[in-house]
Amino acid sequence: MDVLPAGAASRSRGRVEWPESGLSMSLAGFDHVFRDSVTVSLGPELQCKVVPPPVLALLKMASYADDPYGRAKDLVDLRRLLSRYECESDRLFSDAVFKAALPDIEFAGAFLLGVDVRAISTSDDRNIIDRFLTQVQPRIGDAPASDLDGRDTEQFQQQIAAFRQGLDNADTHP
Repeated sequence: MDVLPAGAASRSRGRVEWPESGLSMSLAGFDHVFRDSVTVSLGPELQCKVVPPPVLALLKMASYADDPYGRAKDLVDLRRLLSRYECESDRLFSDAVFKAALPDIEFAGAFLLGVDVRAISTSDDRNIIDRFLTQVQPRIGDAPASDLDGRDTEQFQQQIAAFRQGLDNADTHP
């Protein structure tokens, strides 16, 4: 869990800065954190608001696009999300997935994540996503395969392609 000082004033500036370290972080996409969070129960009388996976994907892309050399961990997190999104859902077998003619059903989650990210994206978000997709292509090998059960660079390329297909396919509906 990350706790960040991202109130309305910081979000309007688009960045949060830590005074002692001088580090700065983009708050691109953070309006979704407040608008789209869902409440989950963590135990009796303990509830917490969390972001749904499409918002998390957007935040990871924004973070990586802001600092691609310092945020390779975001690629690992995105690979996991692309691999596991909707993995226990009947949506994997929807008409939209079959119409997408993906190279393998294992990329259906990445495709659906693209569909769902498109559904929440503003034009500013889309600019961030496009910047991420441009930046990640030459650095796709930066997400260590050892963190993902031996999955390779080619698989990540196919996940990104499936995500992009879901993101760009205007004929699919969430």
